[in-house]
Amino acid sequence: MEPKQTMNMLNYMEIIKSGESETVEFKKSTGTLREAVETICAFANLRGGRLFIGIDDDGRIIGQTISDDTLKNLANTIQLNSEPKLYPLIEKVNIDNRPCIIVTVEESPLKPHVAYGRPFIRMGPTTRKLSREQYELLLQQRMNGYSFDYQACKKAEIEDIAPDKVYEFVETANALRNLNENIYLPIDTILTKLGLMLENGDLTRAAVLLFGKKPNHFFEGFFEIKAGDFPDDNGYDMLTNNQEFQGTLIENFHASLSFVLKSISHHSRKDGVIRSQGYDLPVEAIREALVNMIVHRDYRHQIKSTIEVRPAHVIFYNPAQLFGPTITIDSLTKRHPSRPGNKLIAKTFYMMGLFENWGGGTLKICEALESHNLLPPIFSYADGMFTLELPRTKLHG
Repeated sequence: MEPKQTMNMLNYMEIIKSGESETVEFKKSTGTLREAVETICAFANLRGGRLFIGIDDDGRIIGQTISDDTLKNLANTIQLNSEPKLYPLIEKVNIDNRPCIIVTVEESPLKPHVAYGRPFIRMGPTTRKLSREQYELLLQQRMNGYSFDYQACKKAEIEDIAPDKVYEFVETANALRNLNENIYLPIDTILTKLGLMLENGDLTRAAVLLFGKKPNHFFEGFFEIKAGDFPDDNGYDMLTNNQEFQGTLIENFHASLSFVLKSISHHSRKDGVIRSQGYDLPVEAIREALVNMIVHRDYRHQIKSTIEVRPAHVIFYNPAQLFGPTITIDSLTKRHPSRPGNKLIAKTFYMMGLFENWGGGTLKICEALESHNLLPPIFSYADGMFTLELPRTKLHG
């Protein structure tokens, strides 16, 4: 996600002077939190917007008392009463020497959102309930892939894409998935045909994350994978090895896989003149866990995905959405529909032969561990964070 820049005082005054609109709302104080959450939900369901708290309806700056608890309570109220949960930027600012709060909300890739169980949308300067037809249309669009990775990366240019990475992908997809694409086409043509460049020439976020020369210039803190090898099962003070991967999503996948395989115990067995090498976890389970982390993570959050290699287990941890009620923790151990949160990224990994397009990735993990006589995987989800634990312990002895 592109870094947000705090506006200066002149910008604030210009916005306030222009009055309330489709993307601007004023509230006198945090005393009307329910209305504030409904407005934030409405912004997220349309084109985003800013909620000014400490400004009355006619644009008069009155300010309000603001403490750290005020900001925490506002953030918690928004998160607890929105679904899918919203995480807007909340700032304390001084406008005309009076303390105010500005809540900045981006158009959400996960819309429609509901506030207190009801969907809202902006209509001019007012917040209205979303009609059933509008809600179902937005829901259908979300399920069909209108998500984070489809949106434009406004600051990126075609020169920010590495041609060799694109051509290498096309060759792989031609071989594994019969893509039948001409590798001698111009880069922009290939990206357009893959859905990674929009009709107006803007690169999608997926294009930069998958094939960018330096993705961290646009998404620092939102896509990296931090991996650590720990000598014990508890604590973070002792580390045998740790690395942070900041390449493209494809490069991060391969680097993370290599890190985990080097970190877990392995053994050699000699059968006649043939020596084979194995690991105490099936490689297929590790590969599926990594793809799951990359394809399904919620890239809206400036939280790095992490991998912990410990004696008893390997833990994968990343922000995500489960897309209930279809996808639940219990459904992950059964056959279930495929609902990747980032469909362009998922499609790219599928074309490389790395992603199961039928909702069977988690089943492969379960089956791989069972075939190696290992304890079953542990899936958990709390506070917008998904955890997958691969036990390194045998079922019997």
